[in-house]
Amino acid sequence: MHRRLTFDANPKELASRDSGTTHISLLWSRRFRRAAVVVEDDDTGEIAELEVEKNENPLDVYEHALAYATRRGHPGRHAAPAT
Repeated sequence: MHRRLTFDANPKELASRDSGTTHISLLWSRRFRRAAVVVEDDDTGEIAELEVEKNENPLDVYEHALAYATRRGHPGRHAAPAT
């Protein structure tokens, strides 16, 4: 699937993977020379765009996208309460 970025409508997809209903893509903007990781959750409909900062490794952000999303303030999926 071809993902879009808020800062570039036509990025190049460098890598993508699925984990259940979560889709993670590493995208590159040729125009702006910037990378971002997009995380989409089919269950909740949530989409998080994580721009790769200058001091970050794009593959590290891609491989650990959910951890980066949580650190950057994206709430993520909450665990179900124990019964």
